[in-house]
Amino acid sequence: MTRFGRNCFIVAIILLLQACSGNSFYLRKNLDLPKTSKQIQITNLSYDNELVKAFELALEEAGGQLLKEAETQIKISNVREGKRVVSYTSERKAREYLVFLKFDYEVSFDGKEKTYKKRINLDRSFIYDANFALGKAEEEKEIQQDLRQDAARLMILRLQYTEKK
Repeated sequence: MTRFGRNCFIVAIILLLQACSGNSFYLRKNLDLPKTSKQIQITNLSYDNELVKAFELALEEAGGQLLKEAETQIKISNVREGKRVVSYTSERKAREYLVFLKFDYEVSFDGKEKTYKKRINLDRSFIYDANFALGKAEEEKEIQQDLRQDAARLMILRLQYTEKK
């Protein structure tokens, strides 16, 4: 490769890396909610619920707020969180778990009957090692919290998309 070719290659790589790190590339950007979804009420769950807390945080990041009374209402039902065994060791001990979060929700705009009903079903695998049981329990809690945050972001994305239709 000639010196000119090598220099062109280096410049091209630098430009590509700069384009990826510029303002035009976002992995997770704040979502802007439409005006009708800026104030939301959650029904059927306590505001102390971890899922509701995660939703409230995601909603605030999107420029909205969770209220006790609002025209846009989300009814969350059939919430199931937990884990199940996916694989075993040769000694018949649990080796891998699937940590999951499942629930249904209905959204109503402006006091109308349910506008739409959706289901969220998220899971992550989790490898268990009895030698690190204390650390693994903490890791499982973090995975459960991550699932709640992902579910909250997904709900807000769906709200944003539904309003644009």
